[in-house]
Amino acid sequence: RVQNRAAPPPSPTMRQQQRVLTLILALANSSASSQPRASSSDERMAAFVAPSSNPSEFYYDAAFPVPTLGKLHDELAELPADAAEVKLRVLCSSVNPSDTSTDGYLKPKPLGSDVVGVVVETDSAVFGVGDIVWGDIGSNAKLGTDPNITTKELGAYAEYAVALDTQLALAPTDSLPVLELCGLPKVALTTYKALTWYAGAPWSASSNKTVLVLGGSGGTGSAAIQLAKAFGAARVATTTSAANFDYCEGLGATQLIDYHSENWWDVFGQGEVSVIIDTVGEAGTPGYAFSVLSTHGGHGVSIADFEDPGAVPAGMTWSSFINSDTNLVSARELEAINELVVAGQLKMPGLSVYSLSQTAEAFETSAGGHVVGKLVISVNNDTSV
Repeated sequence: RVQNRAAPPPSPTMRQQQRVLTLILALANSSASSQPRASSSDERMAAFVAPSSNPSEFYYDAAFPVPTLGKLHDELAELPADAAEVKLRVLCSSVNPSDTSTDGYLKPKPLGSDVVGVVVETDSAVFGVGDIVWGDIGSNAKLGTDPNITTKELGAYAEYAVALDTQLALAPTDSLPVLELCGLPKVALTTYKALTWYAGAPWSASSNKTVLVLGGSGGTGSAAIQLAKAFGAARVATTTSAANFDYCEGLGATQLIDYHSENWWDVFGQGEVSVIIDTVGEAGTPGYAFSVLSTHGGHGVSIADFEDPGAVPAGMTWSSFINSDTNLVSARELEAINELVVAGQLKMPGLSVYSLSQTAEAFETSAGGHVVGKLVISVNNDTSV
């Protein structure tokens, strides 16, 4: 389902705007530190690091080795044939539930998936030095020493990171603040793929689609409400707590269900829902979904529940997927998401911002659940929104 790109180069206007922002960032960075840059072999950076798969051992390191171009091709196998590497000076990242755990391979290494950063070195013909790019570098990839083993790519919780150009796009920095952009890549890619690959989006106005988003106030739910609306849904319902009704309504939800006081499967009649996007993973969700989905092309998609749905009723589909399994080549999808951001159809207004050294605190907040929007990690210590 993932296709290699044949995308046109970014517009000169976007690049010119980015050059101005890059110059401002560079001046700010140089004023913050007058120390000369070390050679690549001696260079050190701040990072939030996993020395093992044990979350209790994750730590902030002020002097972790800076990665070099070629790192990904050295460490990983079966990368896209046309993928080239770029080195980024990271501006910010964010916390997704999947970011708070990792496997035991290629350790120690920085964690972090979402990234917005400035290209400082490149082997790519797509991006040049000074370009501001964004993407999700939390892909599941084959281990170079044993392709039968899958490991996490990662690296965004650091001052520098290396990524593949096939998983990046120019960041629409003229449309949203950088910190807000940092909250979007993984959740936007997840929702975009869920809706377009598995739920038939975009839809015509005449199709009169009703989309139900389970967990509308979280990061993925926030993106799902907006993209469902952008893709033509006539009605977007969501489950959340009453305290978050205004937030979800501001994203475009037209029907709000307080999960504390009512079950969503009791709210709708059989066939009343066209699409369900499950970001919660509550036990029994597929069965409940089948009681309300349309038997004439109803689609259920879960990014959180991998329960066996059993026999799927005729006229319906039920799919589960992990964005990280499909994310070594996501540039085309990111470019489509860029257009939605530029058009004002996608944002992440709910933000809580932490510095890189506070990443462990952000993890604790994430583990507590009930996060509205996203937790953002500001690598350059800009915590203004």
